Amino acid sequence: MSNATQSHELLNPMASSPNKIKLGVFAINAHGGCAITTAPEVHRAEDWRTNLETVRIADAAGFEAAIPIGRWRGFGGDSNFGGTSFETYTWAAAIAASTKQIATITTSHLPTVHPLFAAKQAATIDHISGGRFGLNMICGWFGPEMRMFGGSMMEHDERYAFADDWLAIAQEAWTTEGYFDHKSKYFNLVQAFSEPKPLNKPFLINAGGSPRGMRFCAEHCDAAFIILGSHELEGVRKQVRAYKDLAKNEYGRDLKVWCYSYVSVAETQAKAKEYVDRYVIEYGDDEACENIVKELGIQTGIFTPEQADQFRYHFKAGWAGFPLVGTPEMMVDHLGMLSEAGVDGICLSWLDYNSGIKQWNAEVMPLLEKAGLRNPYVPSQEKLAA
Repeated sequence: MSNATQSHELLNPMASSPNKIKLGVFAINAHGGCAITTAPEVHRAEDWRTNLETVRIADAAGFEAAIPIGRWRGFGGDSNFGGTSFETYTWAAAIAASTKQIATITTSHLPTVHPLFAAKQAATIDHISGGRFGLNMICGWFGPEMRMFGGSMMEHDERYAFADDWLAIAQEAWTTEGYFDHKSKYFNLVQAFSEPKPLNKPFLINAGGSPRGMRFCAEHCDAAFIILGSHELEGVRKQVRAYKDLAKNEYGRDLKVWCYSYVSVAETQAKAKEYVDRYVIEYGDDEACENIVKELGIQTGIFTPEQADQFRYHFKAGWAGFPLVGTPEMMVDHLGMLSEAGVDGICLSWLDYNSGIKQWNAEVMPLLEKAGLRNPYVPSQEKLAA
């Protein structure tokens, strides 16, 4: 990396934030966000103004990350959940140009884009953001999506072999001065060239949950993005420890672990749960949910059939995220437990993102600061002037 790269090393808050629990906003670029429902107030992805306003609110509140979900087609049912979405490289570029401090992430299905092209896009977004770019790498688990791009999908472990090779090229493009060649099973690059280099080393994320996926995270990534298989302290601690120990013991690396959550905050737990029950039970899209659970179980190995049954409610509520459902004080308890279990950050989603994040900042954030889970966010003069 160049001196310019080194000078921007602390500007990506996913890497540099001192907060015990870091926060992100998740999946706002896709229809429904994380909620598999036909509720009238469900998030509409095609409303760019809502995307931008919500991320700007997160940025001004000191959130560390804005992470989109990568979707190329929906999951059927009445909602066709995820069927409408903004493409994530261009989305991240626009977010980068419109924010001041939040990490701007793209979520990329690696088989759909050539690594040299992706590396160039990544470097461009990194310059637009001033060094705040991150790459969430997806190996391609949803068969109908991958078949759109070539008629077939690789076997599970081969997808990670492809990802190893893909990432090697991207990293060469980010670091190699001048020309380079790369010949392998999947690629043949002759006199490849990519300038400018990123200002900052892109922050790498992957959501691998299988043994092979975990090894990819441990070897290459700065953070693993996981579905929590348990909502209790010891279960979460065991799952997080498995990732961090693998990275430390096998590769000598410090791996961060992020998860995600659906949020419903109210003055009582009963009212918060009633809100979720309404959009899950009354309006939940069972057909789309079944399509997702089936595909995830077949292609990723994340869930046993028994676990999938238990998580169907949570899938409809928020893509099986950790439930942050209750009073503002309960949010502190939940995030405190996750932090104690070793979770470094959590991405949030709401049925209605715009009103939800405003409520979170007004009612929950001060309590998180009082509990020592987050520091009060004070923008630097440099960021205010940007």
